[in-house]
Amino acid sequence: MAVGQRCLVVVPADAPEIYARLVAAFLHNPRVFVLRDRRSDDRGPRSVEVFAVGGGELGPDLRRLVEDELRRLGVV
Repeated sequence: MAVGQRCLVVVPADAPEIYARLVAAFLHNPRVFVLRDRRSDDRGPRSVEVFAVGGGELGPDLRRLVEDELRRLGVV
């Protein structure tokens, strides 16, 4: 995993309860940012999406940490 790598988790605009659960779950992890998509048309995501901040590939350790938490919360 790249040193200091950060992760962005994007939640669909129509899923405020999922957004709230993810914000609470990652509150104390400064490497994970949760964003609620503000687009209200068909351009927004239909499911939770995970990205590396700055582009590129997300390191396997950070990806595993985020995906494990998403599974634990029943989001994926």
